[in-house]
Amino acid sequence: MGSKAKSVPSIAGHEFCKPSSGISNAYENSEEQDVKTQEIPQFGLLSGYRVVMIGLSVAGPFAGELYAEHGADVIWIENPTVPDMGRFSCHAGSTQQDRRNMRSLAMNYLKGEGREAFLELLKTTDVLIEASVGGRFEKYGLGDEVLWEVNPRLVIAHISGFGQTGVPEYVKRASYDPIAQAFGCVMRMNGLAGQPSAPAMVFPGDYSAAFYAFGMTAAALLKRQETGKGESIDVAQFEALMRMQSQYAINGWRFGEEYVKEGNHSLICALYGTYTCKDGEEVYVLFLGPGVLKAGLPLIGLEYGSELFPEGEGIIPYGSHAADVAEEAFATFLAQHTAEEVEDILANNGVPCSRLMGYADAARDPQYQARGVVARWTATDGKTELPGVKVVPELKNNPGMIWRGAPCIGQDNEDILEELGFSDERIARMYEDRMLGQRSYEESFAE
Repeated sequence: MGSKAKSVPSIAGHEFCKPSSGISNAYENSEEQDVKTQEIPQFGLLSGYRVVMIGLSVAGPFAGELYAEHGADVIWIENPTVPDMGRFSCHAGSTQQDRRNMRSLAMNYLKGEGREAFLELLKTTDVLIEASVGGRFEKYGLGDEVLWEVNPRLVIAHISGFGQTGVPEYVKRASYDPIAQAFGCVMRMNGLAGQPSAPAMVFPGDYSAAFYAFGMTAAALLKRQETGKGESIDVAQFEALMRMQSQYAINGWRFGEEYVKEGNHSLICALYGTYTCKDGEEVYVLFLGPGVLKAGLPLIGLEYGSELFPEGEGIIPYGSHAADVAEEAFATFLAQHTAEEVEDILANNGVPCSRLMGYADAARDPQYQARGVVARWTATDGKTELPGVKVVPELKNNPGMIWRGAPCIGQDNEDILEELGFSDERIARMYEDRMLGQRSYEESFAE
């Protein structure tokens, strides 16, 4: 197991990162920096484990974030001269949400003393998560066997669009979430019939790959207790998306069935889709199952157990006369009620139904409020309050927590390297050689 953190109180309001003067010479101005990072508090299921994460965009960082939210010491290795694009797009929201609780080491880990420091760091690491083009680590002489010579117990997760093995021309292809959706047979399912296909939001290829990486590395840590050996996990985004497609892949390969775009209404049965209410707001409903039909049809003026809707039936077949009658009755019902009223009537009487919520709706909703879904924490400038999604899921005995906002670029360089035994002189030389970088909060996040 990696280094064990000491127990300290929660420090969400601590001013971690003070203004510095640029990326390459910040160490010379260390009087303006918090040279020592506060010790990580002990909490969660993963306290005591160390994770190193290398990756841009969503998949790699979110896999690391799942560890960080549950107590692991997650060290995010960033490029010392070219900041992560997530820091400067869309108000830096993805970085603030999915890099909290992490420590930042802005270091060139491929060359010279940066590479030496990286290998020293891996000696203390339990899990390495890297997201890049397939074969990149092998190309730079950092393949699994090399890393296991450094640390035989290391668990490694490689996240890429097309995998680490297979046809070389595919392995080396660059990928983002929509590319994985296109190649993984998902994008053709989304959109309206007769219209160009559209990617599903938000980033299912990235997040599913991250969940696979998190879950399988955690499983590998359990196996390591038995064998004493690490593992390497090859997560291909397109495969993660294929695995999430239920019966459709089987039906396609066995029976030659092609998925037909459903758009905003299911082609399975009536009363299954998105509907507009009296106030112009939308709801999604599923009149599906005998119990639901028995409870729901009378609410819209129809009789369950009649000739059109016989008792025991679980669906109203799409395109049937019964479907036409049901859809007409439901349209009349919708014209008389707001979306909130429709949700209240149907959902509280056993019919699956929800308004299509927006973020303002969610913040006001009593269930969101009761479960504390909107969390607030202090950013690493020590003053900016950030609202975002809480740690999920909830754990009763070992809950996760947010103890720190997303780090500034290179905020923890000195702390981490000093833990590895690097002297002040050696660290200063790495700054001079631009192997390390550091920026203030204002330079690390563009809002």
